[in-house]
Amino acid sequence: MKTFKLYSICLLEGKADSVEQKKISIEDGLIINMENPEKTWYIEAVFARTELDFFERIQREDRHMLADVVITSKENQPATMITKLKAITKLSEQISVLFEAKLAQKKGELFESVLKDLIEKGLSGEELLQEFRLQTASRIAHSQHMLDELYRSLQKNNELNL
Repeated sequence: MKTFKLYSICLLEGKADSVEQKKISIEDGLIINMENPEKTWYIEAVFARTELDFFERIQREDRHMLADVVITSKENQPATMITKLKAITKLSEQISVLFEAKLAQKKGELFESVLKDLIEKGLSGEELLQEFRLQTASRIAHSQHMLDELYRSLQKNNELNL
């Protein structure tokens, strides 16, 4: 089992055939790789109490959610995970939210998706290289196109309640 500091989380809510990114500031958090055969991860994040209604709605709907998480340092690339909200704990001034998760996408797929999006936008040569560096360096590498494709693929499999 390995534990890491959770630096940020961006929840991805399914809307028809696409996802809407909801970046929520965390006050503290950790992520645990259980290193088990099921490849389970646990994410525990502390949020402002103002987010309680949002998370209670997700809990009532009892569905999976995609999440982009950055661990250890803001310099790290986000990892897309399939999450299921397991518990909400009310703290004195905040809430703690526990998710069970599995990795949904590998880092190489992320870079390929960014490159594909930029080529589809008509970029080439030096302009393509500069924009690719900018997007991957600034953590905006998870393009909307890639997230929508991932969401549709997971929806099609009908294995998850998205």
